[in-house]
Amino acid sequence: MRTPANRLALVLASAACLLALTCSEAAAQRSRLLEFGPEGLELQPIVTRERRGQAVPAARLPARVPEGAASWRPWALSSARVLRLPAPPDERATAVELRELKRLMAGDDAERLDRIRYWDVGGPAHRWNEMLMELQVADVGREAGTRPSALLATAVHDALIAAWDSKYAYNRRRPSEESALVVPEVVVPRSPSYPCEHAVTAAATAAVLAHLFPAHAGRFAAAAHEAAWSRVMAGAAYPSDVRAGLELGRLVAAQVLEHAKAHDVAEWAQLVPVISVSQTAGERQ
Repeated sequence: MRTPANRLALVLASAACLLALTCSEAAAQRSRLLEFGPEGLELQPIVTRERRGQAVPAARLPARVPEGAASWRPWALSSARVLRLPAPPDERATAVELRELKRLMAGDDAERLDRIRYWDVGGPAHRWNEMLMELQVADVGREAGTRPSALLATAVHDALIAAWDSKYAYNRRRPSEESALVVPEVVVPRSPSYPCEHAVTAAATAAVLAHLFPAHAGRFAAAAHEAAWSRVMAGAAYPSDVRAGLELGRLVAAQVLEHAKAHDVAEWAQLVPVISVSQTAGERQ
């Protein structure tokens, strides 16, 4: 016969087991969300003023993306197609990936929805420009002036060119075009899915910012992972779109930084104006 003390011990043990299972599942889920690299599990993204406690406004800016970017003239890349990606997964692999995407979407998870909305404000480069401005204020005297803005703008500009070249080379349909069960949490551009332009921009800008502010390199890498994966959680892109985008963005950044070595600080700032990501192709040609 069980005593009250024994029954209490049994209840506590059961609760402990349930908590352990819940934590284990949460940890496994987080590992899947950050599967691009183990460093993302330990490092925190840059914290901006909005992330310190102010909620993301419901009526936010639309995520404007210049869909004619493939026709722009690049600054650092030798041509728009020089970094063209291999073909995306075939139809059979896409069907498997679509099932996985449905499991990874945010659903009613408030924390995931918050991260999706945070990175969806103002376009792919918006948050990275915010980070640069805050870091320039904090580290004034080290990387002040126009050169950091010129480098970042060049990375964004050429990243979008490279992304759109591969997009229209393969014309992969968006997940929501393949399945009515995928209802994106964001406004999805009427453009091909592969590669994810947010991932390309995130990787390119994170690498440039890490070059400018090496003490924050780990947090930039984590922020790039979060920004990229937010598009999967939103149902706007496949995981393979994001992985390919991150790799392409790193390649773009490497070429931008290599190109920058040919110019001194003053000359570079004069040669490369700060480019708006909403600029039309006609303005740049």
